[in-house]
Amino acid sequence: MVSSETGADVHDSAYGSASDADAHGAEEGGHHGVHEVYAVLFPWFVQALGVIVFFILTRKLHGLPYTAVMFVLGMLMGLGASLQQREDQLSQSILLWTQIDYEVLFTVFLPGLLFKDSLETNTHLFAASIWQLLALAFPLVLASTMLTGLVAMFIFPYGWSFYQSLTLGCILAATDPVAVASLLNEVGAPPRLKVHVSGESLLNDGSAVVFFFVFGGIFLSELGIEGLAGEVTIGEAFAVFFRMSLGGVSVGLAFAIGLVFILYKLDRRMEHEETVLQVAATVTVAYLSFYTSEVVCKMSGVIAVVTCGLTTKAFGGGMISDWQVMNSFWGLLEHLLNTVIFALGGIVFGEIIVRMQDDGTRFWAGQDWAYLIVLYIFVNIIRFFLNFSFYPINTRIGLGTNWQEVVFASWGGLRGAVGITLALALDNAVFAATEDEAKQELTTKLFGMVGGISLLTLIINGSSCGPILEKLGLADTSASRKRIVVKAEEATRRRILDDFLNLMTDERFYFVDFALVRYHVPLLKDVTANDLKIALEENKESVHPNVYKSPNLEHVLPYFKDTAGLRTYLAKSRMEFFSSGVHGSMAGPIPRVSRLEEGLEAVTEDAVQDEAALAAAAELVKDTRVMFVELLRAAYTAQIKDGELDPREYDGFLVYALFQGLDFAQEAVAKGGPLCDWSSMDIGTSKLVYKAEHYVGRVFGCCCTKKESPKQRMDALKDTEPFRYQQLRLDVLRSLSFIDAHKEAQERLQEEFGDEKDETTIAFRTVMAESRAEVRKARDILVSKNKKNLKHVISHYLCTILSNKAARYINVLYESGVLLQREVRHFLEEIDHHIREIRKCPLDKHPGSLDFADEAEVQDWRRSRRRTKQKSFL
Repeated sequence: MVSSETGADVHDSAYGSASDADAHGAEEGGHHGVHEVYAVLFPWFVQALGVIVFFILTRKLHGLPYTAVMFVLGMLMGLGASLQQREDQLSQSILLWTQIDYEVLFTVFLPGLLFKDSLETNTHLFAASIWQLLALAFPLVLASTMLTGLVAMFIFPYGWSFYQSLTLGCILAATDPVAVASLLNEVGAPPRLKVHVSGESLLNDGSAVVFFFVFGGIFLSELGIEGLAGEVTIGEAFAVFFRMSLGGVSVGLAFAIGLVFILYKLDRRMEHEETVLQVAATVTVAYLSFYTSEVVCKMSGVIAVVTCGLTTKAFGGGMISDWQVMNSFWGLLEHLLNTVIFALGGIVFGEIIVRMQDDGTRFWAGQDWAYLIVLYIFVNIIRFFLNFSFYPINTRIGLGTNWQEVVFASWGGLRGAVGITLALALDNAVFAATEDEAKQELTTKLFGMVGGISLLTLIINGSSCGPILEKLGLADTSASRKRIVVKAEEATRRRILDDFLNLMTDERFYFVDFALVRYHVPLLKDVTANDLKIALEENKESVHPNVYKSPNLEHVLPYFKDTAGLRTYLAKSRMEFFSSGVHGSMAGPIPRVSRLEEGLEAVTEDAVQDEAALAAAAELVKDTRVMFVELLRAAYTAQIKDGELDPREYDGFLVYALFQGLDFAQEAVAKGGPLCDWSSMDIGTSKLVYKAEHYVGRVFGCCCTKKESPKQRMDALKDTEPFRYQQLRLDVLRSLSFIDAHKEAQERLQEEFGDEKDETTIAFRTVMAESRAEVRKARDILVSKNKKNLKHVISHYLCTILSNKAARYINVLYESGVLLQREVRHFLEEIDHHIREIRKCPLDKHPGSLDFADEAEVQDWRRSRRRTKQKSFL
């Protein structure tokens, strides 16, 4: 960091001196140096900012690169810290990070960023295009370094030496594929282009870092500073280059062999602990390979990590138990590291551009901005010139290429994390070695140019890459792609219609308002009677006859025209079901489920009240209760996964209340008490009501005056219609989820112990009776509600389930490669909008809704029950 003051004064003036912080720490903590704990604050403060930024970008500003925004935010933080000159804890934390040792900076950031990119590389295409990538990585990087260095040396007025100019050139030769790679995946770019962009970036980083150590070492030697590769002459530079490159490859291969062996031994794919150990092994080897090569062997740690990652992916990829867990962790680590390094680079850049010199002029003046723009133009021209210079060669080797891909690769060469890390490390090395302000000014100005180029390429090049891809015809926007999207939407419609029919076999949804369903679930809006018949036939064929249940469509068919054939088909299906004797004999897996009611009715007074038997089997009863609670927990988890229980309902408090009941019940049954999860959930009833009141106030804009206390506001809300509806809705949703969870748990318990004739029988019957007693309490809540309002809530609940299932299926299509990321985003945003509309729906009657009197509904249900011998929760 440069100023006309000394190097120490620069940081002191911006953030407060370290000695002051020491004194402050001694005063507060009672010992010298306690301020160093402040270093923890900065990285997590910027992570919090990153969460907010990411949320906004994914909702509102899709085309803006995340790293560019974090760099700008860091720049604003640097401006604020410099102008205000505060000595608070955040400023002290920033000070510690801006003065971080360059070796620590390398070792913390580079392994995590590079190893993740290596693991994501298509190693087969990488190997096929290796000669192209090597040509782009070494000769092209060296040529780019030379040409950029000549621009800096002869155009800039700073008096830079030849080797300082080459140092700038090699730093700017390192490209960052993060933003571009995600864009290529999103739009379905050709695989060849993806591997060229990612592979070139990986090898560019390695060669650029090697050149940085060579030319940077010579530059530091000119300043009389020992650092980086040490003092080297021109003749020694070639030896250093080959030693660092080939040595890095050797170290990387050695660690990769060890890592592949570890992955081979950790082969228990069904044990989650070993999956975690595999992830831990990759992280450990990535950082150890970098440290060993960089610090111990004085070779290229970057090349070692890249070699290790590529070799591991090629020969150990099939041994990784869970790629989803592996990718999730490395994606998280890359996000955390990118957030910190770009924010840190922005802070230093922001401090530079507002720094004042002793004569009252700015250190980074208008002419510096002008030269930065000139450099940006030349950097792009040089990259285009060199890529097209190698074009005749690259079209004839490896995978080949075309001019469209070369244009995009030239424009998409963003500068990012590696370049910022190198420039910051060089600046910190000079500040740590000397207080000569003239020498410090050289590297700080260099960092300003690197930071500025990173910012400009991220904002200008990065944000325009998408339109350029489409203009060049590299984005998959063809007519065939559009037909695939239409087919995917049709497949989703069929899947949701099938899910709807399955749900209509559930007693909870016998009386749904189909007009409401079609209004809130657009996928079912245009369903015809013929579509419904085809779906019924496919649904019946896909289910084993022993477990098939005919859906109850009594309140659905009136919304369709020409349903005579459909009604005949349903009647025929019911006749086949009963005439086949399946409902009586129930061969196969269904006997246990069908005998559930018989087994429960067989729970006699003697069985439950036999104190001697209960005393003898008390421990078994307790263990069965504990197991049943875990079955309930698994049932709730399955509801969340299947979209039947939305974790976002009432800001997550609905899920909280249901699991709260389980937790209290688990504590009670562990002490020998009976099953009591509904009663335990009642402990939180007052909290649920308060949450409902708060929800109503937020949704409907009910706000108290300054004179109203929260309690007065809640009392006033209780008399409002919105509050009563939300309270009704909350009671219905928790009752429905509760009843369904117990139903699933009862069936699972029946499967395990329903046919036993030993000492487990008393435990099984006791727990089943207790479960029925708890379910009865939930049913009583539903029976007490107005039938019309109950139908309204349940119909909306069904719409939420279907929308969540649609979102889940869309994600399945994406994971299987049918849909692209941008196509999935469109679908998911639309589904999310519909779910929000369902929650806030103000309509009492929906377009096309048919009025069924409550008594008529009950009569229809009774007739349906006699025909199907099914029971309703009403």
